[in-house]
Amino acid sequence: MNDKVEMPGRGGRPWRVPAAVLVVLLGILVSLAVSVAAIAGIADGVHAIGSRLTAAHSGPALSQGAVTQSMVIQTGKMDGHPGWPRYTHSSWTVHLGQTVIIRITSYDDGAAPLTGVQTMFSHVQGTVGGFESVDGRPVRSVPNQDVAHTFTVVGLGLNLPIPAAPTDGSVTVVARFVATRTGSFVWQCYAPCGSGSNSMGGAMSTMRWMEGRVEVVG
Repeated sequence: MNDKVEMPGRGGRPWRVPAAVLVVLLGILVSLAVSVAAIAGIADGVHAIGSRLTAAHSGPALSQGAVTQSMVIQTGKMDGHPGWPRYTHSSWTVHLGQTVIIRITSYDDGAAPLTGVQTMFSHVQGTVGGFESVDGRPVRSVPNQDVAHTFTVVGLGLNLPIPAAPTDGSVTVVARFVATRTGSFVWQCYAPCGSGSNSMGGAMSTMRWMEGRVEVVG
């Protein structure tokens, strides 16, 4: 059996290479090819994992820390129901443990001073830091004679006094709170701005006007 392979050499003289050597060389070349392919596969895998991680960190997970709920208080002359002020976006849902930024813009320039035990609702309660901002200015209460409305969720221990807006203008109140209990909670305005002998009727006792709901889900 011939165990040597002839290969072209210098001057036309053939080289004689043992077959066993060729087998070893071919094995080395095959191993190198497999290694290169494996390295390329690992690189592709790392790139794919990196892309998934980037997508995860730039997706909704980062936006779940806080949510903004914006509300507007219209006057009766704005909604075609004279004498009935109204909160728009009166019901909303948030998640347990979520930081909620409440932004209330009011166009109502009429004050509804609190009386008796209701004066407690002139003080900010239940917010992060114990304050709200009124047109960018942090306050812990609103002077009783300046209160126009409140946003009060008794079940969550939350109260935001809303001052009367300047004539033909608006005022914006912003506050943060953390939803710490699950459930369906009614909010109300506790400033006497409705109809009836005690000014607590009409819009004051009507859902989607001066009442609404906050749903906190787990």
